[in-house]
Amino acid sequence: MAGFSREHQDDAHRLALDDHAIAREALARLHQTAQDCQAKVITTERPYFGDIAHAVAEALPGQWDVSIEHYPDGTIPSHLLDWVWEASPALSTLAKYRTPGAAILRDGGGTELLLAERTWDGRYVTGTLLPSPDHLHVTGAGPRTVVATTAREAAADIRSLLLPSFEQLVHLARLREAQEDLGWVHGKEPGTVNRGELDAALDRFLAHAPYLLAVTSQASIKPLADSESAVLVRFENLLARPQTGPGAQAGPEPGGTDEALALWLEAGEDLLDVVRSATTSPAAEPSLPGITTATPPKPPAAVTGARTR
Repeated sequence: MAGFSREHQDDAHRLALDDHAIAREALARLHQTAQDCQAKVITTERPYFGDIAHAVAEALPGQWDVSIEHYPDGTIPSHLLDWVWEASPALSTLAKYRTPGAAILRDGGGTELLLAERTWDGRYVTGTLLPSPDHLHVTGAGPRTVVATTAREAAADIRSLLLPSFEQLVHLARLREAQEDLGWVHGKEPGTVNRGELDAALDRFLAHAPYLLAVTSQASIKPLADSESAVLVRFENLLARPQTGPGAQAGPEPGGTDEALALWLEAGEDLLDVVRSATTSPAAEPSLPGITTATPPKPPAAVTGARTR
């Protein structure tokens, strides 16, 4: 046994085994405590699951927070599985088997991963959780869950397969939601649009716009024409303008100024065309798992606060 580790409320205690006398005394106390609590101590050569989760997180780009969940009855909560967004049932089938625990990895930017160990073969499965519906509505199959035998393999598959697929699907969902809102408002007769619904649609666009602009600036499918660059500059300037008043931040005030509303209605379609042309190959969107919107588009719902899970 290379080491013994135990995790309690995110604090890990590690017992070094290089000093045999100390290790023997600690393990003897553990055995006695287990007897007193009518519990069973089983040694195994498999690494502790919490160590695997942290090793995976450390090998991913950026900073990831790890939460370890323990299920004494061996059942992964159904409400957690309801949040899984996957193209295959690799994670959802865990409900049929004993699952003593799982880990949730969060990057702080809205991406959440569910990592669990399959008890029947000891392999590690990782899938994504659905984006919060208060920020983005997605339907249809999500990224394909990855399965690996080690933490290193799991991290490699997450970096090369899972995260790129998740980011692409979220990007397409942002594009389609923005397109749906624009189609809805342009399909209305002038003066018939409810101002509250219009402001909600504009707020959604202003929430998506920074991400769409950032992805477009990083894309390399094709160079942008001068007219396309000019469209991006107009929206970048709009988002970069400081607000006024206490607690002001960069970008138009939520609810939309008249200038933001006018630019959105005038050049929103042009912006989406530029983003789509620069970030999506001709065959990419139809080939990806379905992210659909209602047809015909329904009036936008009001924007709500961030939802926690």
